[in-house]
Amino acid sequence: MKFTKFMTAILMMAAITIISCKGKTSKDLIVNKWQMSGMSGKGSDDITDSAKTKMYSDFRIEFKKDGKFDFTDMETMNLKHGVYSLSDDGKTLISKDDGSESSDTISILEIKVDKLVLEDKKSEIKVTFKPN
Repeated sequence: MKFTKFMTAILMMAAITIISCKGKTSKDLIVNKWQMSGMSGKGSDDITDSAKTKMYSDFRIEFKKDGKFDFTDMETMNLKHGVYSLSDDGKTLISKDDGSESSDTISILEIKVDKLVLEDKKSEIKVTFKPN
């Protein structure tokens, strides 16, 4: 009996989660505070495990609804700001750091409520984020 109630509660929570996510676009899903949780691709093997651990604990990015974002600068570990937009198909992130003359174009490989995977085609590095 307890098992049946437990399973019913789990199924109801899953259904609510699916229904609440239904219809959300990439533009809706990216608005969040994200923490780096993984890295792969060209050159990522050259980074020591201790450096990766530090990046995973310290690097954060927050995409705001108004098209602005805050992020931890990887070199100085200072908070920086910028503006962003997404392509109409939600598969490309265009960002420009405050004070920069150029913008960066990054591919969105995966975006869900609990996961964001970005890839910089120039450096061939994929970075995974989880909600913070």
